[in-house]
Amino acid sequence: MDQAATSALPNTKEGWAPNSTGSSVVDRFSLVQGGLIYRLQVATNMAMPDSSGVAKRALLSILVTWVPLLILSLIQGQAFGSHIRIPFLYDIAAGIRFLIGLPLLIIAEVLIDPRINHAVRYFVRSGLVTTEELPAFEQAILKMNKLRDGIIPSILILVIAFAPSFWYRETELISAHVSTWHTIGPAGQSLSLAGWWFGVVSLPLFRVLMFRWVWMILLWAFFLRKVTKTELRCVATHPDRSAGLGFLIHAQLFFGFIAFTSSIVVTGSFGNAIAYEGATVNSLKFLMIAFCVLVIVLIASPLLVLTPMLSKTKRKGMIRYGTLGTAYVQAFDEKWIQSPSIDREPLLGTSDIQSLADLANSFSVVNEMKVVLIDKKILLGLAIPAVLPLVPLLIMATPPIS
Repeated sequence: MDQAATSALPNTKEGWAPNSTGSSVVDRFSLVQGGLIYRLQVATNMAMPDSSGVAKRALLSILVTWVPLLILSLIQGQAFGSHIRIPFLYDIAAGIRFLIGLPLLIIAEVLIDPRINHAVRYFVRSGLVTTEELPAFEQAILKMNKLRDGIIPSILILVIAFAPSFWYRETELISAHVSTWHTIGPAGQSLSLAGWWFGVVSLPLFRVLMFRWVWMILLWAFFLRKVTKTELRCVATHPDRSAGLGFLIHAQLFFGFIAFTSSIVVTGSFGNAIAYEGATVNSLKFLMIAFCVLVIVLIASPLLVLTPMLSKTKRKGMIRYGTLGTAYVQAFDEKWIQSPSIDREPLLGTSDIQSLADLANSFSVVNEMKVVLIDKKILLGLAIPAVLPLVPLLIMATPPIS
């Protein structure tokens, strides 16, 4: 690996990546530690893998997004009171988004990235990536690093996050048709100071972190796709019924933390609609279902890139074990069924029958091997964090049965 490629790798603290694979490229794999946004974090000493830096960023996010909104709404008398329908301190969506959702998106880095790093190192430690294929595997990582570190993706995230603030006045998921702290004046025809800060600073910063996580999920899919182009030592008879790649299901489940955080934020918007605008659970149910389906599909979809390789592995396994099975059962039939009993060895104690059973079990494993890793386990594992924040809202907003 050349010096330029080495310098592009993130600095990893000693002990952060135990059980070294012997490859610095593999051991330092990270979805988070790269790109323009990460370099800004490094410049302010608030970057991964320093957990204290992540905590500082989580606190700073509140100080930059929520606290100014409180101060500006207090100055203009819109923090509380009955003269407007939704004062700032009564705004469920704003409080949840900036006091809970935004910090959780930052804290997610220390929860998800180390687990993904562990999964990547497991490719090597488990023998899926052989010594001969290690250079190709490292190249897959370096290609992902190059894409992650590119300036264009970071600029696109910033543009998509900030551009709507210049022409789009409706800033909530569910448009408010009542008076709120966002606007000021008799008919709410102009934005308040807090409304300006919300639209130009607070909400765009939230979008940046959310879109960055979407980008990192896409990066993970890109990396897995590149890995399928290498010669992985996948065996169709692996007991995980996934040719040895079942560990990726467990790794993908950690992205459920993003589903949980997103659901918390969306639940706040639903809460506003129910509490202040007369919406009901019945009128919002399709939005709730659509959100849950969308977030589950987005997070689970990277596993789909493995399907072509798994299908190929299963086809080879069926052919190879089918050929082996045919040869064995023909020999078994010739020895134990067709030949005269006087010429056979004693049946009691022979290992031939056990071998026949073992071969049948092996063929069953190949036949049951999954070619799509998105199964009930991962769908349920992602559905729970996506639905869980909605449960209290559903309970409180559903009228009792008379």
